[in-house]
Amino acid sequence: MVTKRADVRVEKDELGEVFLPAKAYYGAQTFRLKEVLPASGLKVHPRLIDALLLVKKACAQANLDCKRLDASVARAIMQAADEAYGGQWRDQFVIEILSSGAGTALNINVNEVLANRGQEILGGALGSYDTIHPVKHVDMAQSPNDVFPTAMRIAVLLATKEFEPVLLDLERLLRRKSLEFERVIKMGRSHLQDALPITLGQEFNAFGSSIERCLKRLKEASTGLTELNIGATHVGTGLGADTQYIHAAVERLSQYTGIRLRQSDDFFRISQSMSDFVEFSSALKELAVELTKIGNDLRLLSSGPRTGLNEITAPELIVERSLIRPNTLPNRRIPTLVECINMASSQVFGNDIVVGLAAQSGQFESNVMTPLIIHNILQSVDLLRSTIEPFNSKYLRAITANHSACNMQMEEAGVVLAVVSKRLGDKRAQELAREAEQADLTLKELVTQRGLIPKEELDRMLSYKELTGMNAAFSSADEPDTTGGAD
Repeated sequence: MVTKRADVRVEKDELGEVFLPAKAYYGAQTFRLKEVLPASGLKVHPRLIDALLLVKKACAQANLDCKRLDASVARAIMQAADEAYGGQWRDQFVIEILSSGAGTALNINVNEVLANRGQEILGGALGSYDTIHPVKHVDMAQSPNDVFPTAMRIAVLLATKEFEPVLLDLERLLRRKSLEFERVIKMGRSHLQDALPITLGQEFNAFGSSIERCLKRLKEASTGLTELNIGATHVGTGLGADTQYIHAAVERLSQYTGIRLRQSDDFFRISQSMSDFVEFSSALKELAVELTKIGNDLRLLSSGPRTGLNEITAPELIVERSLIRPNTLPNRRIPTLVECINMASSQVFGNDIVVGLAAQSGQFESNVMTPLIIHNILQSVDLLRSTIEPFNSKYLRAITANHSACNMQMEEAGVVLAVVSKRLGDKRAQELAREAEQADLTLKELVTQRGLIPKEELDRMLSYKELTGMNAAFSSADEPDTTGGAD
C-alpha cells in the first residue's frame, strides 16, 4: 500500500509505514535495511550491479519463455534492467557491499528498483506493486543463494574479459623488449652478487614468460566460474524452479554476456562452496607475485644514475632535481608507475588472504561472506588493471638499454679479463689488465691496439652468443687456459 504526499511517498509493509522520497525507485525494505545497516562507505562495485541486472533480466526472460510471467510484466522488468545496465537509476542502488550476509540486502534493493521502474513503464504508481511485485515477479523462482553467487561469477568473468587484453599487452611488450635487447650483454647476478654474463633480452624474456604463465593460469581459473547455480533457489534443491526455466536462464545469460556459461551439475556445491573464487584469487595473487618481482628488478636495473646499476634508462615521467648539486648533476627519475604496481600487488596479497578467510566461513548450505569475497576480488582486478595499463603505455614502451653501463660493469666484473685469459693465459692477462688501468684504457682496447688478439676474434669471443650461448666462454667443459700461454 502506498500513500502520496508532495515530495514524500509513504509505503506500508509488515512493519508499518516508511517515508520515502517520492521519486525513489527503491522501496520500504531497502529503506529499512539502509537505516539499520552500518555505513562503511564501501560502495557496491559497478560490475556487480551490472551482473545482478543481467541475472534479473535473464530470469524474467526465462520465466516468460516458460509462460510463468505475463509478457507485459516480463518486458517491463527487462526494460528496467536494460536502462539500469546502461547507466540510468544507478543512484537508486543504495545498499553498500558489506551489508547483510549472502547478498540478501542487495538482492532486495535490485528487486525493488526494477519493480518500481517496471510499474512506471506500465503506467502504475511507484510503491504500489499491484502490477509488478519485487518478490512475486522480479524475484520469481529465485533466491539470494542462487542469484548472488551467479552474479558474483558473471561479475568476475566480465572483469576478467576486460583485464586479459591488458595482461596480454604486457606480455607482448616484454617479448618485444627482449628482442630489442637480445644483443645487450650484462652481468647476471645471483644473491645480488656478480655471477655470469646474460643478455638484457634474456632477462626481459623471462619476465614475459612469467606473465604468459600467469595469463594462462588466470584463464584456467576463470573456467571454473562459468559453472552457475541459477535455479538452485534457497538450499540447492531447486524448489520453485523447473528444468526448462533453468536451461533458459543459463542460455540467456550466455547470450547477454558473450561468455559460454553452463548449468552446474551440483547446485549444492556451487551454493555453499567458494573454492572457485579462492582459486581465481590465488591466480591473481600469483600474478601479483610476478609483478612484484619484475617491478623490483626494473627499479634496480634503472637505479642510479651515478651510483646505481643504471643498466636501463627509464622514461622521464616524474623527475626530481639532484639533492646534491641540482644545477650540474642529472635529474633523479622516479619510477612511480613501477612503485604503483608494487603497491597494488601488495594489496592483492592482502585481498587474497581475506578471500580465503571468507570462503572458509560458510555454514551448511550458504556462505554469508560472499559480499566480502566479491568485493576483494573485483578490487584486486581493478587495482592490477589500472596500474598495468599506464605502466605498459607510458613506462615499459619507453625503456631503453644503457649499453655503456652494461659494458663497463662487464669490464669491472672481470668478464673481458676471463675471455682474454682463455686466449693468452691468466698471467699475461693479469699483466695486461694492470697496464690498461695505468694507460686509462679498457683491457679490450689495449689488447686490440697491440694486436695481441685480432679485433674480429675478440669481438666474437665477447659476443652475446659466445658469452650466453651453449658454447659460452665460461662453459665448465672448457676451462680457461691458466698456463701463461704465448703473447
